[in-house]
Amino acid sequence: MLELRNITPDEFERWMATESRAHGNRLAHDPERLRPRFDLARSIAVFEDGQIVGGCHSHLLEMSIPGGTSAVAGVSNVEVQPTHTRRGIMTRMMRHQIDGIHERGEPLAALFATESGIYGRFGYGIGAVHEQWSIEKRHSAYARRHESPGRLEFVDPADIMDKLPDVSRRGTQGRPAVFQRAMHHWQDMASDPIHAQGGSGGVFHVAYVEDGRINGYASYRTQRPTVTVNELVAVTREASAALWRFCFDLDLYERTEAMKRPEDDPLPWMLADPRRLQRSARDGLWVRVVDAAAALEQRTYAAGDQLTLEIRDDFCDWNRGCWSLEMSAEGGHCRRVTGGADLAIDASALASVYLGAASFNTLQQAGLVDETTRGSVERADRAFAVALKPWTPYNF
Repeated sequence: MLELRNITPDEFERWMATESRAHGNRLAHDPERLRPRFDLARSIAVFEDGQIVGGCHSHLLEMSIPGGTSAVAGVSNVEVQPTHTRRGIMTRMMRHQIDGIHERGEPLAALFATESGIYGRFGYGIGAVHEQWSIEKRHSAYARRHESPGRLEFVDPADIMDKLPDVSRRGTQGRPAVFQRAMHHWQDMASDPIHAQGGSGGVFHVAYVEDGRINGYASYRTQRPTVTVNELVAVTREASAALWRFCFDLDLYERTEAMKRPEDDPLPWMLADPRRLQRSARDGLWVRVVDAAAALEQRTYAAGDQLTLEIRDDFCDWNRGCWSLEMSAEGGHCRRVTGGADLAIDASALASVYLGAASFNTLQQAGLVDETTRGSVERADRAFAVALKPWTPYNF
């Protein structure tokens, strides 16, 4: 007999250890250090005969969306013990969790998937894509000369909390799918002894400073012959050019790699020989539109228009049906209607167009959008267009 409920305070350490074991990891952090970051009322544990056999959690977060921000349930710590797979435990947890998110009035949920085939059946869709890069130093020349009047200086880990959060905020402003790091994450970066040591396996932080203000930073680690850029956030193109040049030109290293870059990053267009940049795209953030009407009303639109959408949602029946959506630069107005729709779209596909990860046209070609009224796909793409592609540079 399975029991599903929130965990109690005295079950927290066991719950964390069980989650680590399910993913084949040891518990690398002191549970007491992590405890303050978890709202136990948002936890889920599945028990069998007193043993935890599954669990998940969500954090209440804020994510950038076109034209503003939204409350989001950041789903994490999802696990089913290897001894209890293929028994419907994951489906029960997802059902319970999404019902709770909906009852709390949070219009969106988001997560990072360990496997890309898991969450589509619960209505999640790819909300942001990132690229992984690799380039040899000898092929990293710029096509044009880039002037960078500022200077580069190292940031001591002890100064990270004072110097980098504001740069991160300014450098990602206006880009969908960004979560600003909680201060305890910056604190972790500042205090982690591995980061503080630098060198092989450690992390260095270099900032671009102009007129007394930091306008960009790069966090990187080294292991010969490779420099790996964990993060590079720039407010200006001068900062971007200078920081990438620094990462390419470090002595003693032959290759530079980057872990998570946006699809529309300007660097490939800056290179004299862009073919030499090896690029690999993969899914990043996955998004679930929990309350379609609320989510569609809170973002803004690039063109004023009105469309009727039929939303197909087998997991959240409150979303299912036809919705009239009036769109403008100020936001949307969504109401349930009867009758024919201009477009029909699956819930997971709606998540992908919501932030701009995919277009209606692309998803129509993939069989995930059906056009009933001729021209409505093109009109939807004009309205849902975003200036910057969604990007989630770091996990929540």
